[in-house]
Amino acid sequence: MENKQNQYHNEFAALVKITMRDGDASESEKEFLTHLSSKLGMSNSEYESIMANYLSYPLETIPTNKMKLQNLYTLTQLVCEDDSITGVEQKSWLERMGKGMGFTHQNVPYIADKSIKMMQEGVDLDSFIDGIKNINQ
Repeated sequence: MENKQNQYHNEFAALVKITMRDGDASESEKEFLTHLSSKLGMSNSEYESIMANYLSYPLETIPTNKMKLQNLYTLTQLVCEDDSITGVEQKSWLERMGKGMGFTHQNVPYIADKSIKMMQEGVDLDSFIDGIKNINQ
């Protein structure tokens, strides 16, 4: 259980680091991070500790493209189901996450748009992955 706890802490801290690194996180993005911590089952003290120390957590490279797409799918689901972040803010946050995850910077706006559109259409993981892989077609 200890490793599981450390894993989501590191992943959550990485999302916080990407969100906060350029210093322009909106209030709704901060609310979304609070919501996300709740969905992960984090206590208030765990959340506050990570928020205060997010710079001390590493940004780990996602080893495979498939894992990157799976993570993007999960993040897009979370963003689309949360009422605190909507419209342009959803796209902006997903663009930041996409860049932080290692997607090509030129493609990130298209990936964010396509991700949101597919999630609104209710696609499953396999269809999502296929849609992002074939974004230029």
